[in-house]
Amino acid sequence: MDSRKSGNGNNIWDIRVDNMIDNYSWYWWWWIFFIRDPENPGRPKQLMILWSTKSTDFIKVMDKEWSLKEKPEWDGNHLDLEGMVAAWWYDGEKMEDPLFLEEADMSVEKNNDEGILKTDVEGSEYSLSGDPDGYTVKIDDPDNDFFFELTPLNDYLSDHRYKENRYTKKYGYNIMKIYGMKLSGKIDGKEVQGTAYFQRVCVDAPATPWYWGLVHCEDGSFLQYFNPFIGPQMFRTKKDQRSFLDWGDISLSKSILFYHKGTDKQYKLESIDIQKELKDGLPTFRVTGQEDGKKISISLRAYSRAFWRFQQKRRFGMKQIFYYNEYPAEILDFSFESVEDSLKLEKEDIGEMYGNFEHSWGKLF
Repeated sequence: MDSRKSGNGNNIWDIRVDNMIDNYSWYWWWWIFFIRDPENPGRPKQLMILWSTKSTDFIKVMDKEWSLKEKPEWDGNHLDLEGMVAAWWYDGEKMEDPLFLEEADMSVEKNNDEGILKTDVEGSEYSLSGDPDGYTVKIDDPDNDFFFELTPLNDYLSDHRYKENRYTKKYGYNIMKIYGMKLSGKIDGKEVQGTAYFQRVCVDAPATPWYWGLVHCEDGSFLQYFNPFIGPQMFRTKKDQRSFLDWGDISLSKSILFYHKGTDKQYKLESIDIQKELKDGLPTFRVTGQEDGKKISISLRAYSRAFWRFQQKRRFGMKQIFYYNEYPAEILDFSFESVEDSLKLEKEDIGEMYGNFEHSWGKLF
């Protein structure tokens, strides 16, 4: 059965609002788009858009203060919710961060796997619509004109993957991911091509730091790593990239996943190491792993930075500040080996690679 059309309710529209926890629950729809730039093949233009809400009576996002006045509640297949819509845009030369950051009433209308998410912002449209066979994202305001059509890239990448995890009876999360979609569309009337990645996330738990990254490959392969952690970086409160608290991470989990299109096989390693180096004000991350006859190594170098600063009220006398950093990244080198499959790969074996990685610090609890 094609899980993209399974009809099991675990689609991109379904956010569970019946378990919202004051100060903790945080829900969002999130796309990142890699837009091919012929002049810089390994450094695509990148756009991120986020529709989000949080169960809090006060949060400051960059310089905007916001509070949830009424919790959302499903009315059949309709949902009204309060929140924010935001984006950043790397146009190939400079980062516009934020491209926009708007407080917005939002609504979701769904019919099984088909639906639309839209915002009520006068004079502007920020919308997501469609179903697993194709989605449309529109950004149309006085300063911006983006229109993207997203269609399945291959069976593996465009599968809609749902995962749920409960830490306790109270705390947990659920997430819907689409590893890759084919992008075609227009920016200011000019046709563009590329790929896209999507997450719909419902977190009912404190926010702690993480490392995360994704890579789309020219041949249809895919890589992703994730390492949430606790430690001294939870007490970072500044945007500076270097900190004396940047040590002592205690991993909550860690893994790297690699899908090789050529053999149509997925590999996952949980024994990985992540090293960071700063140069010219931007980080390079080297991620390596070795486990059960498999070895992997990849280096990602940031060529720009976008960040969001979140602040909530003090709790237990401590500041609640969280920095969410995203970095468009070029892939410096890559290698993979599987003894079992007699498979050895280098970067040139899978073509151009397009990446983005995250490093967050601070806490919201």
